[in-house]
Amino acid sequence: MAANHDNRPDSFDLEVIPPFWLRDDEEGKQLLDARVVKVATENWHWAFRFARNELHDGAGALEIVEFVAIEVSKRLRAEPAVQTNLAAYYKTAYVNRVRALAERNGRIRYEGSPNDLELNHQPIAADWFKLFENRMILQALLPFTAEPIRRILNYRLLDFSWKEIAGHLGVTEKQAKSRFYYGVQQARDELSAAQKKRARKEASAP
Repeated sequence: MAANHDNRPDSFDLEVIPPFWLRDDEEGKQLLDARVVKVATENWHWAFRFARNELHDGAGALEIVEFVAIEVSKRLRAEPAVQTNLAAYYKTAYVNRVRALAERNGRIRYEGSPNDLELNHQPIAADWFKLFENRMILQALLPFTAEPIRRILNYRLLDFSWKEIAGHLGVTEKQAKSRFYYGVQQARDELSAAQKKRARKEASAP
């Protein structure tokens, strides 16, 4: 009778999952909160398998974990209440990040022979450059936003959906979006004013 291996808990996965490792500082600056590192370590096998299944790239899991751990550490320092359900917050941020990358990586489908690629490629998701530019704009606006808007902004940078954000804030999706877009517009105005002021200063410098 053949042996039944169905009940062996992820024995294959445990053999191929690489060791967990995260850098915790950069040029003397502490990047990670120890509580976040603990959660990331405890969920490493799950994170690896999830990235492998969604992205077909388990090797990229550490880079994603590092990004999420750094962003969640920033959020925890700014908003200590995140500690209340840190594991769930971290896992949600990780899932959102992986799925956002899966969507971006799958933005183009190619059909035909290699010679036909340029003519036949079909966009199937948002333009990658636009997504990248929007993300860079959000990062640039962070210092110019008030704390309530910064909180929403950090959620967006972690790829939280509007429904998830509204749930964390205790408001409706419409209210969350309205607050965000109004706050971002104010921040853009402040950033623009700061850039013009710097340009004038540089122009007047001897």
